[in-house]
Amino acid sequence: MNGTRRWRTAFATSIGTSHAKTGTPCQDAGRCAVVEAADGEEVLLIAVSDGAGTAKRSDVGSSMAVNHFLERFGEAAEKGSDLQVIDEDFVRRWFADVRSDIADQAIAEDADLADYSCTMLGVIVGKREAVSIQIGDGAIVVSTEEPGDYTWVFWPQHGEYANSTYFLTQPGAEAALQLERGPAVDEVAVFSDGIERLVLDMANKQVHSPAFRPIFEWLSGTEPDQGSAPSSALVAYLGSDHVNRRTDDDKTLVMATRAAPPGKA
Repeated sequence: MNGTRRWRTAFATSIGTSHAKTGTPCQDAGRCAVVEAADGEEVLLIAVSDGAGTAKRSDVGSSMAVNHFLERFGEAAEKGSDLQVIDEDFVRRWFADVRSDIADQAIAEDADLADYSCTMLGVIVGKREAVSIQIGDGAIVVSTEEPGDYTWVFWPQHGEYANSTYFLTQPGAEAALQLERGPAVDEVAVFSDGIERLVLDMANKQVHSPAFRPIFEWLSGTEPDQGSAPSSALVAYLGSDHVNRRTDDDKTLVMATRAAPPGKA
């Protein structure tokens, strides 16, 4: 693994054609950040949240979840790239706090907590380890030891009924929260369920690696950044006819690589 190269990042969110037709706001949110830890190493953070289509304020919920994740986990990552501060107790406390903050927002707006229903995907990659969390659908995809090959960390959580999933705002959500600590990786993609069927082989529960290779190859040749603004290239891709013919849902994609461009490894 090339741990000395700086992270290249890109993210974008695109409203689904079904939402555009009905005037419904985009209910997805997703961003990334690269912070410098106390030991001088870079730490990557990615967060994606998908608001429930039937929830009136889920766009607010998803935005709050993403902002809360990047703030709290970013502060923890700054303490050390070994990510030892981010243990299971830390994740559980964060989970309780973000739910509490969204509940306070619901009270302030005289709304129900269910109005803010949203999923949550988050990943932190330090020097030697990565921590991933997920509740709901969408997925986190990471590189393997084989160049150009990718695998998933958690398979999308689909509920008991068609088009259903789990939300961090629902009662008993803690039972659906998944947490994994594993080795650091050089390439990461996190996306909402809007593009699941474009990039995942649902029948065989595999990642469709050719869908990611050209994007990672392009990204590896860009200049390092801090992920402060959406990528115009990814915005164009997610809003293209090629994508919209296959899904009418909101779409979010966040990608990051510190791998060398092909031919320069």
